[in-house]
Amino acid sequence: MNQADDRDSQRPRLVNHLKLIEDLWQKLYFVKWNPKSFAMLARLAQDMVQQVQDCGDQRLASLVSQLEHHVKSCATTGDIPRESDRQRLTALIDALHGVLASEGGAVIPEARTRPRLAPLPEIFLIAPDEQPLLLAKLTGSGYRVRQIGTLVEAEQRLQERVPAAIILDVDFPEGPDAAMAMIATLRGQIGPRGLVLFLAERNDMAARLQAVRAGSSAYFSKPCDNDEVLSMLRELLLPQTAQNYHRVLIVNDRPTEAWEMAGALEEQGVSSRVVIQPLQVLQEIHRFRPDLLLVDLDIKEISGSELAGVIAQHREFDILPMILLCFPVDVAHYLMSLDAPGASLLTKPVPTSYLCWEVKQRLQRARAMRVKLSALTENDPVSGLFNRRRYMILLERTLETLGLRAHSLAVVFVMLDNLRSIRDSAGVATADEIVGQAASRLRQVLHHEQPAARFSDAIFAVLVPNLLGEPLLELARRLRDVLETGFYKVGEQALLLRTSIGIAVATDRGQDHLVLIQRADSACGLAQEAKSERIYLQQKAPAAKVDSEISSRTRVLDQAQEIIDHQRLWLVFQPIASMRGDADERYEVLLRLRDREGQELVPGSVFGVVYNHPLGVTLDRWIIEHALAMLRQRQSTTTLFIKVLPVTLRDRTLSVWLRERLEQTGVEARSIVFEVAEATAERGLRDMFAFLSGIKMLGCGFCLGRFGRGTDSLGLLKNLGADYVKLDMYFVNHLARDTKKQAQLKDLVQSLDALGAATVVGGVEDVKTMPILWSLGVDLIQGFFLQQPYREMSYDFAGAAF
Repeated sequence: MNQADDRDSQRPRLVNHLKLIEDLWQKLYFVKWNPKSFAMLARLAQDMVQQVQDCGDQRLASLVSQLEHHVKSCATTGDIPRESDRQRLTALIDALHGVLASEGGAVIPEARTRPRLAPLPEIFLIAPDEQPLLLAKLTGSGYRVRQIGTLVEAEQRLQERVPAAIILDVDFPEGPDAAMAMIATLRGQIGPRGLVLFLAERNDMAARLQAVRAGSSAYFSKPCDNDEVLSMLRELLLPQTAQNYHRVLIVNDRPTEAWEMAGALEEQGVSSRVVIQPLQVLQEIHRFRPDLLLVDLDIKEISGSELAGVIAQHREFDILPMILLCFPVDVAHYLMSLDAPGASLLTKPVPTSYLCWEVKQRLQRARAMRVKLSALTENDPVSGLFNRRRYMILLERTLETLGLRAHSLAVVFVMLDNLRSIRDSAGVATADEIVGQAASRLRQVLHHEQPAARFSDAIFAVLVPNLLGEPLLELARRLRDVLETGFYKVGEQALLLRTSIGIAVATDRGQDHLVLIQRADSACGLAQEAKSERIYLQQKAPAAKVDSEISSRTRVLDQAQEIIDHQRLWLVFQPIASMRGDADERYEVLLRLRDREGQELVPGSVFGVVYNHPLGVTLDRWIIEHALAMLRQRQSTTTLFIKVLPVTLRDRTLSVWLRERLEQTGVEARSIVFEVAEATAERGLRDMFAFLSGIKMLGCGFCLGRFGRGTDSLGLLKNLGADYVKLDMYFVNHLARDTKKQAQLKDLVQSLDALGAATVVGGVEDVKTMPILWSLGVDLIQGFFLQQPYREMSYDFAGAAF
């Protein structure tokens, strides 16, 4: 046997060995953790090293060696690996699968929804009038659109071929009945599953019934929200543009019964997988990524209701819908003991036809809900790109696996330099429309392995793997050209964008993701200053510079710890006065720090480092504790506004600690108002809801700070609820001579008043602004005009009432 044949025969053995490693790792993680079994995993990895020594494939040998070293280092701790180590282990296994598959080895396919190798769907847009905005949305999303202006032409084109979907504006001169009759007549050719979206002036029940009888898939009354039409179209087209669209995981320890269900579902076009051993259900959910679980509760190995509870309580799978099956005699028992939100209960035996119908109905509802939930939690509502939170997760994960799936990673920041001036001159709606159009242009250049996000108000961020040097710069030039070439048309206006692009590159997983973001942001600033092409590629920082960055962060952290240890910090207070005549005492609490030489530090230099570090919690608690001590000594009723850092929002022990301090000092909880910046709240909604739940249960107040410059500020406020809203400093700057800003502020204050939030305006420094703020309905003001921050709470609220 020659050397090539020997390598070919070795591949299946390596694939099987890797399968053993993967199965054992997933059982340890999803079924039951056991240090001894993890030691066995280390031995399996060591055995694999010996198997590949003579394979002649350097990349394979290197990956196996990394796997063995990583497992061994994790095993030395004796505990379950940290999240980053778990991600690295999974990434190594995935990379090995990829190498073995590329060399002809059989590898386990990943059962997920995958794009079909088919041309982009064609859409017929049939309307009596031109629909430029809807047409732009459709073409910008990659659809091939044929616009048709008459019913005669529409009938002719539909007889020639049937598109993926039809969007039909029924209000033709011939009347809506003629348009609907045409679709009803052609329904036989279009097929019962052909997609037809109706747009109509009428919104009454009779018109909607007529549309359903004609075969409508969706109905929109005019004027239509084009984004809503596009979202519905995407959802309806997904079964045509993806393989394994619907997936069901069947949990049943009776194989014959389980496979009978699976066969019936497969005939209905639903992919299914059977789990005979219920304890492996989390492992199989992770592998198969189902859209729905079909669980037989009458299983032997574990209580069916307990199994449903475990799934419902798992954070990754808590929104996964379940259909639970049981015998009629057990229904009363399960109704009393089951706690599985989103689950439905069916009694056995269930007719196969009814079971398939119920499964398909749940699948359609579940997929629609998941799409909408994903859009809310992961996507920016204006651009449709990922939001900042999702981008940071992707960046961390990609960096963790650098060297496996990708050998380099570039963070590309695209700043829309003149977006703010467009917003100030043309309004928020126009600026938002331009952001949406710019995002569509961005998608034309990028491919699926280059995810993009709206990182902040005027910055798009792109992750670019495996591009360095000139090819990376060429991509940046293409992004610049596609964004800057041609007008952005919004109504009667035609506007141009100007961009600056900053790039930072990482080539090893030792890079800190926050440092990489800072470097990209710095490069963006340098690009703005450049006179030529406004693109700046910041090469990998020299080792000395990286060490300097890390050393600088470490030095600030050490300095902060020393300041806390030696109590070289104190509080100052700035009054917040009412413009409505009340003399209630309110102050914002501010922290001041001094270094060992006695020099006062800029607080931002410390907070900029500790905002996501445990020291941030220590500082916030110090502020709260000393503020409570001062309130305890005061005779008058005083409300203190205290800003908290992002790391404190994730502190699940805060409410318990705060309750104890309130009880010890005897201070009423309503005397404390916690302030969180709008951008911070938007980036961490899950943490924000948990934080608010804790403080509001105690009776503390909440203020949403730096408000009004986000992508959907009022929408965020409606979700969070706030007692106070402190507006962004933008609104007070040059307010006296800016009539547009005054009108904008008036509308915002009225909206806030309708939502029950008191408006606070900070940064008030001159008397000219005062009557304007009063006339616009602002409730509270703060700034140097009233008083600079002092150690004592000494402002005369009664004597200085407005």
